[in-house]
Amino acid sequence: MGYGLGLGLGVIILADIDMIGIGAYGCKLAVYIANRPPLESYVSREKLVPATVGELAHIGKEVGNHWRKIINIYGKLGFMLATEGFSTWQEYRDHFLLTGGAKQALLFNECIASDIEGCLHIVMGKAHSLKLLGDDELIWVDSDFAISRERRIIVTPYFDYRQLSNMKLEKLVGILKGFD
Repeated sequence: MGYGLGLGLGVIILADIDMIGIGAYGCKLAVYIANRPPLESYVSREKLVPATVGELAHIGKEVGNHWRKIINIYGKLGFMLATEGFSTWQEYRDHFLLTGGAKQALLFNECIASDIEGCLHIVMGKAHSLKLLGDDELIWVDSDFAISRERRIIVTPYFDYRQLSNMKLEKLVGILKGFD
């Protein structure tokens, strides 16, 4: 649950509204995306629900390559941050990503859940970041990444192989680890 509304110009924060998406409350990594998987259970979702084993594969199978890429990149990112005992990022994705124990979320909200203790927030894509944050409080590290250290927010390229390559993903991991 949020605690306020509007911390600055163009900034929107959750105000006693539940987080909406796939993942766990109390997450330590929240990724914000501008769209939802085009399946009824996600289009109509009004709360945060942990993924079940096989659910993310089902999304990729049912809605295609676009969502498969998003899930794969999130899986790679999570694995690069902490393997959690899995030997490959694919196993991590298939058995741990966005589940209740993973402390991650993929949020469909149109505002930042700023009151999650110790959470790092990733806003996927520049266009979505402008909608959620404006541009006035971000420091651009380079043409791909921006940060707000105070609010623990990182703006990244969209989770697509062309926009967020493995090299850029490694850079993102370094930025995330720099917040600790």
